[in-house]
Amino acid sequence: MGLKEDIKKFAEDIGLDVAGFASAEPFLEEKKILEQKKEKGLLSPFEEQDIELRCYPERLLPGAKTIICFAMGYLIKPYRPEETGRRDEGDKSVLKHLHGRISRYAMVKDYHCVMIDKLKAVAEFISERKRGRFKFFVDTGALPDRAAARRAGIGWIGENTCLFTQELGSWVFLGEILTDIEFEPDKPAPDLCDHCGRCVKSCPTGALMAPFQINPQRCLSYITQMRSSIPEEFRRTMGNSIFGCDTCQEACPHNDSVRIPHHPEFVPDMPAITNLMELAAMGKGNFEKIFKPTAAGWRGRNVLRRNAICVLGNMVKGETDKEKIILLLKKLMDDPSEVIREQAEWSMARITGLI
Repeated sequence: MGLKEDIKKFAEDIGLDVAGFASAEPFLEEKKILEQKKEKGLLSPFEEQDIELRCYPERLLPGAKTIICFAMGYLIKPYRPEETGRRDEGDKSVLKHLHGRISRYAMVKDYHCVMIDKLKAVAEFISERKRGRFKFFVDTGALPDRAAARRAGIGWIGENTCLFTQELGSWVFLGEILTDIEFEPDKPAPDLCDHCGRCVKSCPTGALMAPFQINPQRCLSYITQMRSSIPEEFRRTMGNSIFGCDTCQEACPHNDSVRIPHHPEFVPDMPAITNLMELAAMGKGNFEKIFKPTAAGWRGRNVLRRNAICVLGNMVKGETDKEKIILLLKKLMDDPSEVIREQAEWSMARITGLI
């Protein structure tokens, strides 16, 4: 095998499910799309705002020739407390519906850390055979990862704007190595989206305005991560979402029969706390232990607490639940955080029928 094939084999051996090679030519088509989005105010606050930097790899690494792209599957079953028989210690009356949902990607070890380590291992493998310079990207960098992955033959971009692979669907983390070593590029993957429109129809907030068009400020994934108060428009729509949103991915038929990978890094090693009462009152110690190692940890404890309090207002049913929740909310209305106090007041008003 040649070096390119050796790299793919090594990547697979260390747990990177798919690898592909793309040229580091400018992303001119994506530049036009990003410029249009910026004009309409549709760039996510979480993404790089400098479009030139994003679309010209040469600016990220002078002399760049190749983007080596990788995908790592993370599909796990959503956490269902009733499946594990988990009960809250000292309180056998807590009902199943007092658990919310956390997006699958945020229930496993932080993929940024996992993939960066693997990308560095690949670069070391290459360096033993060929001299070159490398720069690494996992989600938070300027490189347009989905466009690069499509160019490298990893997969296609669906109508929900996610990158889909044939075997793993859209349940993948993406990472890239930008290098000044020139490799023959792979062929782009075929577009297998059948344009059924299910993802657009399923979006609970209308963030998916049309196929391939998303308003990130309306996406529950963004709303559950913003630091300020949740806009009232979205509080009821959050339903039972504590962090992130998988709805458009779950609606896609391409995700119905995909391979479930087995990566030790992505087997939840925590009790997957989704109990709303526990989350709402969560202390710093529990946050550090349970959530800090995950991709949900970066937004901080009060974001998760705020979301859980909002979901409590959406999900409480029955007089027994109301008694316990009202006692908790009264306590939270004196919380040091203004955001927590305000959210507790809203949930209290919802539970007691004032709104």
